[in-house]
Amino acid sequence: MRQLYLVNEVGTSYYFDHRSKTYIEALDGLGFEFDIKYQEFDARFVESKRSIPQRQISVDLVFEDGYVGFTRWREFITKSKQLRLFYSCDGVKYCYVNIRTSTKTQLESGILRTSVQIDCLSLWLVNKSATIDVVETGGGKIYEYTYPYVYSVSFNGTVTVTNASSRSVPLKLTIVGNVMNPRIIVRQNGEDIASCRLFIDERESPMIVINAEPTDQHVVKIVGSDEIDIYSTQDFSLDTFLFLPPGTSEIFFDPGVREPCTCYIEFKEEYIAH
Repeated sequence: MRQLYLVNEVGTSYYFDHRSKTYIEALDGLGFEFDIKYQEFDARFVESKRSIPQRQISVDLVFEDGYVGFTRWREFITKSKQLRLFYSCDGVKYCYVNIRTSTKTQLESGILRTSVQIDCLSLWLVNKSATIDVVETGGGKIYEYTYPYVYSVSFNGTVTVTNASSRSVPLKLTIVGNVMNPRIIVRQNGEDIASCRLFIDERESPMIVINAEPTDQHVVKIVGSDEIDIYSTQDFSLDTFLFLPPGTSEIFFDPGVREPCTCYIEFKEEYIAH
């Protein structure tokens, strides 16, 4: 059964069904479109560039309780700072959206209608995650320090993940624990696809976040309530941010210390249509 609903930045949902007394009368724009450019060679054409234009979804809504329902709808939209549109039909996907327009008709038989134009700010997305808890493998050079732990390159872990979408997607990496020049490597078919490393020595078990999301790229260290930009600590001979290619990959994490440390991995599969 098809279901459509909005969720704002604090997790409040607006369902288009009996729960809000708001029903979908017509829906358009759930398909896909490519903007394709061609190069001509003697009346033959070869694709030279393909891009995905911004999509727009049109939906006609019916408010069973008239002006009361429209007011409830208006308040939800105007007070929400960020909206995700969820579409459930043989699986659940969502995309980030803005509500561009919402018309209002005259009340007829207690029912009021609105035509809504929705701007899509992303492709359809599916959240995926994985966790690496480092495992001591033995061997490797050990460095003795006066600190309450011992550094070692042999304390590391891996996880296998699959990106089922058709293009590379950004990774958000969250490291929790003590580290010494930590590194993360994305491998596919035994080859290193991408890697990053930070030149840091941490003993306060901070949270380190490396976010490759194009609209919010950052490298920060969080200790308590303090958030510190550590972008400059990266190894600039490697990749700054990591992207996960389509297919199955292995992600390798080496915290550089012989201590428990965890790397949380998040990514969003992208789809042009549901």
